[in-house]
Amino acid sequence: MNTVSYSRPVTLHSIRQLLPSASFVGCGDIYFRDLTPHSDHCQHGDLFVAVPGSTCHGNDYANQAVLNGATGILTDTPCPDLNASQCVVSDVRRSYAWLCQYLRGKPSEALKTIGVTGTNGKTTITWLLRSILNASQKPAGLLGTIQYDDSRNPPVTSNMTTPDAKVLAEWLQRMAIAGASHAVMEVSSHALDQKRIAGISLNTSIITNITQDHLDYHPDFDNYRSTKAMIADYTQPEGQLIINGDDPNIRRALERNRCVHKPITVGFDDQSDHWIQLESMDQSGSQFQLNLPGHVVSIYVPRPGKFNVMNAALAAVAASYHGCSNEQIISGIENATLPPGRLQQIYPDHPVHCFVDYAHTPDAIENVISTMKQLVDGKLICLFGAGGNRDRSKRSLMTQAALRADRIILTADNSRQESTQQILDDLISGFPKGRFADCVEPDRRTAIRWAIEQAEPGDCVLILGRGHELNQIIGDQSIPFDDTYEAEQVLNSLSAISSPILLKSA
Repeated sequence: MNTVSYSRPVTLHSIRQLLPSASFVGCGDIYFRDLTPHSDHCQHGDLFVAVPGSTCHGNDYANQAVLNGATGILTDTPCPDLNASQCVVSDVRRSYAWLCQYLRGKPSEALKTIGVTGTNGKTTITWLLRSILNASQKPAGLLGTIQYDDSRNPPVTSNMTTPDAKVLAEWLQRMAIAGASHAVMEVSSHALDQKRIAGISLNTSIITNITQDHLDYHPDFDNYRSTKAMIADYTQPEGQLIINGDDPNIRRALERNRCVHKPITVGFDDQSDHWIQLESMDQSGSQFQLNLPGHVVSIYVPRPGKFNVMNAALAAVAASYHGCSNEQIISGIENATLPPGRLQQIYPDHPVHCFVDYAHTPDAIENVISTMKQLVDGKLICLFGAGGNRDRSKRSLMTQAALRADRIILTADNSRQESTQQILDDLISGFPKGRFADCVEPDRRTAIRWAIEQAEPGDCVLILGRGHELNQIIGDQSIPFDDTYEAEQVLNSLSAISSPILLKSA
């Protein structure tokens, strides 16, 4: 579990005082100790939050919540047949998130908060920001796709990019108690749409890029794009809205949402507020210049790719607005522990270049392949699949994005409850006439071995889609599976054939 253990509140709170615009059914007020949107978690004195969903409404579980001890219901639609006190509000999700923050003492007010949204790059940017802030003696907590970190205790593995509003409030409280000065958090489009960060006022917001993803959840790309831009609504009037100035989708989304903030642009265009100039790049990383307030600095980011240069530049600019010096920014980026599975090289000294990356969108796949095409002399071998029960419309586009690779291997990703063969067929549909997959192998372990065994010295194998993930979900089973480990096993076995000395993990 990734929740934080705290004793249950003992103070009774008046919901009429906290939500004065609410109306009531069957009562004049409701007094409660804690709140939850899960009927089976309700205890005596709790307020049950009836959250509307895409397939059902929390009202369907209200009676069970009352039987379990709920003192009342927070809902947007009164339940006429329910014999319980009901508080009716126009926006349950927003009220729930605000109440969660209130019950934990509004911890974000004790922290400088930085929220990062966008299709790709959120994890890398938050990890870089944490490194810079820590190098600046500004202890930073982190919430994101890979881990939750309160800045003092060992991080724990996360299971949601942006946690539920209650878990979010608990972790921010934990950061404040741990003595953190900053909270750096990834903000997903789901979290923005579901108003999980309501009650938090961001000091700084960053939008990395907006390309197609999550159209299994959002009705169309325009909705997804506008949802990403909603992060501006949570940014303090005197705060910073920092964007990738090279991405026209971000500007369109902000204009459509009638954003009142003037965005601070970062880009390779010299008209950007903070321009970037790439100096050099190899398989280990990239050197670039960045125009920070009053100075042009040269920074090395220990991962290759223009997209990683942009990630580092966005982190550097944000850090500069939080009082970090140029030296601290440079040191924080150059010495950062970067997230696993983000263009992570396996055994840099091996004659076969092998990288594991989380790329699972057409844009991300295209960026990774474009980067590695510049950096390897041999063939580029690309392996990927697609997640089940997710956006089907992007699958053929993922294949089209991979066409610059010399060889393409299609395999299972996390098929979930969807047919792996159906997913593979969707991917295959992206090939133009006359081009075919070099291998279609549903078993990912077998596919990884096949891809690496086809490689010759100087070739590069890209294993895409799962990155840091340690379990593969097929049907209802969660099977331990780590792309990095699987690649290491194959590379070691190949080394054993040619040399009695096995390579050691980097």
